[in-house]
This record gives sequence, C-alpha cells and structure tokens, in this order.
Amino acid sequence: MFFGEDSGMNVEEILSQLLGPEADPVAAAYRLKELAGGDAATGIQILSQLAVRSAVLSKSDPAIVGTLLGITHTLLIQPSESGPSRIGDLRGEVLAGIDRSLPENTSNRHLLLHLLAIARTPETLSALVARLSVKPPTQWMQGAQILSPLMQHDDWSVETVFPAMLECLSEPSLAASILDLANFLVRSNRLEDHPAADRVETLNMLLGGLALRLGSFEENPRSFGDDLQTVQERLSESVALAVSLCDALAIIGDPSSIGKLNQTLELKHRRVQCEAAGALAKFDDEAGKKRLIELAEQPAARLRAIHYADELGLGDQIDDELRSDRKTAEAEMALWLSQPHQAGLPPTHVEVLETRRLLWPSFDNPIDVTLVRFEYNSGDRLYSNVGLTGPTTFAMGCDLADLPVDDIFAIYAGWHAEHPDIFAVPRDAMNEAQLRVMETYGQHLQHMGYDDIKPELLGLFLDERAGVFSATREETQCIVVTDGLETMDQATASRTRAMQPEDAFNLFKGRKMLRTFNA
Repeated sequence: MFFGEDSGMNVEEILSQLLGPEADPVAAAYRLKELAGGDAATGIQILSQLAVRSAVLSKSDPAIVGTLLGITHTLLIQPSESGPSRIGDLRGEVLAGIDRSLPENTSNRHLLLHLLAIARTPETLSALVARLSVKPPTQWMQGAQILSPLMQHDDWSVETVFPAMLECLSEPSLAASILDLANFLVRSNRLEDHPAADRVETLNMLLGGLALRLGSFEENPRSFGDDLQTVQERLSESVALAVSLCDALAIIGDPSSIGKLNQTLELKHRRVQCEAAGALAKFDDEAGKKRLIELAEQPAARLRAIHYADELGLGDQIDDELRSDRKTAEAEMALWLSQPHQAGLPPTHVEVLETRRLLWPSFDNPIDVTLVRFEYNSGDRLYSNVGLTGPTTFAMGCDLADLPVDDIFAIYAGWHAEHPDIFAVPRDAMNEAQLRVMETYGQHLQHMGYDDIKPELLGLFLDERAGVFSATREETQCIVVTDGLETMDQATASRTRAMQPEDAFNLFKGRKMLRTFNA
C-alpha cells in the first residue's frame, strides 16, 4: 500500500492497544504520545495499519481515532531533515477506505482528506472528489483547509477536479471553497472560462437566497441559532459564501447577475457590501461604483475597497488621506477584528495611538510599529483595548488600555518574540532545579513585602530567567515578575480582563528586549 523504510517503532502493537471498543482512554494517552514522537515513516505505517484494520477501526473510540488522525497528519506534513516528504507515498484508495471506516463523530476527519489534496496526484484527487461528494466536512473552514493545497500549487490536474467538484456546490461547508478555487484558477490563467459559467442561474439563485438569509439575520440574529458559537459559525459560513459568489459572478460577467448583486448591496455587512459593490462596478454599474468609493471611508472595508477601485480605474476618486499610513493601520486593525475567529464585527471606532520605528524581535532592521486603540460601543456597554499593526496585526485579550504606551509596545514585543531559547515552564511541569530557582525568587519577593506568594511560571529567555507569581501587596491581588534584580507587578483585583501569568512574562521580557534593541 505504501512504500518506505521502517519507522523504528512497533506501530502495529501500539495500534492494537488504541483501536477497538475495549481500548482504555487513559492508557491511550500514553501510547498516542509515543506515536507523536515518531517521524513521517511512522505516519505512513499508521495509515497502512488503519487501512487493514477497517473493521475494528469503525468500532473504535472516536476521540482516540480523531487524535490519531491529528498526529498522523502532523507527522506527514512537518518538515523533515532526514529526507524528502513522504506525502508522495500516499494512495487514494487506501485513504478513502480509511475515511469510509471512521466511526461517527470522529474529529479531524478533514485532516485525512487534506492529505489527499496535498498529494495532488490524479488518483488522490479523484478519491478526494468522491469522498467529498458522499460525505462533506461539517464546517466550511474545514472545507477551506482541505482544498487549500490546490491554491498553493499548479502541478495538479484541473480536469480531475472540475467540473466534478461543482456537484458539491449544494453543500454549505464546501460551496465557498469550491468557488474560491474556481475563481483562483481563472484569475491565475490556468482556466480561460470559469468552471461554473454554465451554472450562472444557479449561482444567482444561491446569492439571492443567501442575501435574504443574511437580511433576516440582520433583523434577528437568533435566526442563525440560540448560542453565540452557532451564530458565529453560520454567519462566517454565509459571509464566506456571499464573498465567493460575488467574485464568481463578476468573473463570469453575465448581466443576469446584476439584480441579485444589487440585492446583496443592500445588506449592512461591510465585507459583503464591498464584494457586491466591486462586482457591480465590474459590470460598469453606477450604484456599485458609488458605493465602492463610499466604502473606502469605512475602516473595516477600506483596504479592499481601495484595491477594487484601483483595479477598476476608480482610484483617483478616493481621498488620498485614506491611503495614509495612519488610515491604513486603522483599517488593518478593523479588518482583523472583523474576522469570524476574532470579534466577528468591525469596531465602532478606531484611531492610531502611536507609531514608532523600532528594532523589533524577529526583524533584522528597524520597522514601523503602530498601536491602534479600538472601541465597541453598544450604547449601554463599552469595550476598549489597544491592538498592534506593523510587524503583524493582533490584539491581546487582556486589558491594555490603561498601560503606559511604552509598556504596550513592550508586551507586544514580548508576545511576538520567537526563539528556541525563549519559553516558559508552568508550575506543574518544573523540575527540582527549577523549583529551587522559584523558591529563591519567592524569598526575594517576601523580603520586598509581597504576601500570599504562589509560583505560576518560570520564564527563560536566552541567557536570562525570571519567576512569575501571583501574590498580594498592600492587600491588592497582583501578578508579579522578578529576576532577583528587577521586579514589576500588575494588579489583577477587580479587573474583568486582568493580565495572566503569560501576559506578565511577555511584558517583563518585552521591556528588556526593547531596551536592549533600541538603546
């Protein structure tokens, strides 16, 4: 079934203890950890054994099987210093057989299908299309991950995927990703005609129905579900599909789509508005052009509106101030916050707090780093914080709004620093030597007047180290960090979004880094 050398691990014996209805979940945790320490050859062997154990696989614990799929996926895609990737050893019919045998409600099934797409051979892609048509993934983001390798490589057979994949357009978890892939193939000149050009009537109906559904959601969010997670997932899926449909219809260019695009333009969601306006502008529709220019004023839509306007020769109608570094930073923050896996909605207000040119962790030369204050004001409730743009775009969960600006730069620098010698050890994982170091730091804090001292983390960064503790000082609860020479604390009492130990360590090491880099 597969080719390759032995992994040096008795995978067959390990799997015999993991599979079947009698498997012990407690013992399984140890054996799964053992497999996770393997290599790509281990991953190949796991798949081989799962294929020949289909009967027992179907009766196994879905949680164990899901973890096993996650481990196998990691082993096969992680970079290897010992040799070339083993993905080419995969066989479509074998992975399809495993997929058919998975117990119900197995997590990480999409990772198995992702491997089929990564392999990108006609055989694996045929198997992928067949499995998706029989049993699509449960979430649209899983569908996006499954098909993502096909947008990253051009060495695969388009004819194997299209038009067959279009039969899955009725599946909500796949429709957006299928259209995105088709749109990409036309835009990158791998296809002259859009694969769904002969289905424009279906696409128009799909967009019209989706616009009605999103309109109902805007009137009553509970129409998407009764709990926040369900609402966010369904909204994210609907927005992704609306964006993909607008793009596809603009590429196809059939005038019959203008009516449904205008219907979509009436929605309040800025991202959807922007896509509909951009599509209409490509039809030379005046209402679309006008709305596209107006959307450049909205931070969450600004970057995309400017891009579309420039692409269509309308860029000179946009105020030059909206292209400034300051307005761009505000737009980047608003767009990031609007993503489904973040706040899911654009902030009601954004403004640049400060920009500095700094030597920054992971960068060889100074870069512009910008702090952006944002607010969500619902009338009876206000949420405000400060995010980062420049080296990356990110906003922490803990409250930074009242910190000095120097410390906000520092906590983001500490968070952004990546190095094998920068890490933190939690209290439960410390060895004897590390516990002795923490005891010394604790005694130091006692002498400084802290009470109720409890170790939380031992932070190590390059040649330095620091202890992070929860404690009280003058009857105020706080997080305190010390290296025996320098000590800082942050109050945590009466704060709904107080700093956690990891945040305090980021601030401590970030202060040191920025002082060292920018002395």
